[in-house]
Amino acid sequence: MSGDGHQDHEHEHDHDHEHPPGHMHLEDPDANVAAIVADLEYFRRKRLESRLLFMARRGYLPLPELLKAAQRIGPMGSEVPHKDLDDRIKALQERLNSVVNGILSLQVPIKQASIAIEDTRLERGDYDERFRLARRNYPEPLLERIAAVEGALADCELLIAAAQDALVASGEVAPGAFEQRIEALKSIGWRNGARIVARAWVDEGFRERLLTQGRETVRELDIPPGKLGILGIAENSDDVHNVVVCTLCSCYPHDLLGNPPWWYRTDGYKERVIADPRGMLKEAFDLDIPEGKQIRVHDSTSDVRWMVIPQRPAGTEGLSEEELAELVTPESLVGTALAGQTPASDPHVARGLDGVVEG
Repeated sequence: MSGDGHQDHEHEHDHDHEHPPGHMHLEDPDANVAAIVADLEYFRRKRLESRLLFMARRGYLPLPELLKAAQRIGPMGSEVPHKDLDDRIKALQERLNSVVNGILSLQVPIKQASIAIEDTRLERGDYDERFRLARRNYPEPLLERIAAVEGALADCELLIAAAQDALVASGEVAPGAFEQRIEALKSIGWRNGARIVARAWVDEGFRERLLTQGRETVRELDIPPGKLGILGIAENSDDVHNVVVCTLCSCYPHDLLGNPPWWYRTDGYKERVIADPRGMLKEAFDLDIPEGKQIRVHDSTSDVRWMVIPQRPAGTEGLSEEELAELVTPESLVGTALAGQTPASDPHVARGLDGVVEG
């Protein structure tokens, strides 16, 4: 969509809703699987196996201990049957997210040393391509590719579980530390989005990559992708204000932006933001967009999920990246508030959506 609510294309999608077997709401399953493969290979090579090699070389986690732990753990469980291709790809997204959280949990400090990501640059091949871990090959036919990804995820799941088990068994990590780390990662919510925005404000190269390769660029911040195919990035400017909606359900990049605000799911928001976005923003959120500024409405789908990069507030030149992230709100990430502004929907106030006033 563009302008003041003009719809560019029709789409059909569903999100976490039941659908008949055989029904597809993913318009491009190949692209979704390709994105899963790219993320899996990135985190496997740069964050998981390179870290384990680093610890093995220095004796923090000898490979025999890792193998013994894998034997103790045994098979990771059988595959759950899926109703259709849609559900199978959704399951891949969920497993990838769990694997990435597991990989990031291995960044907890160990007794012998504090390991930074930069310490693994040699094992990652940053200095010498001969050290670079090889990419796994995945077949081209979609169903064969999905089966290969399922196998690769199972391999990573076993490797993560074995590393956690061995590190706890050796006393390098306290029992429960990995679980606590994973729960902390899951609770970050919309603050991941705030981190993305703050980095874009201070790093021009990151901003440029983000606008053209959203999902790929977000990896640099070690943020799990969640249920995400393509990440659409809409940047606000002096000439354009962007706002996000999901017209048919509530597609939303949860792991980047947390849970959507209550009003995002309402029919009132979905209908009014398309019919009269300028009026809706003013009346429901007290956000006055000047008549001379264009409003673009972006419709999230299961293939492309959108987030807004709000404009950096004036007078913030001296703030650190962490301080800038504090200016970003969930509402500003979907375009119903400005960064640094207390939104009218906080706490839970949005006027005229579905005829309900909350507050």
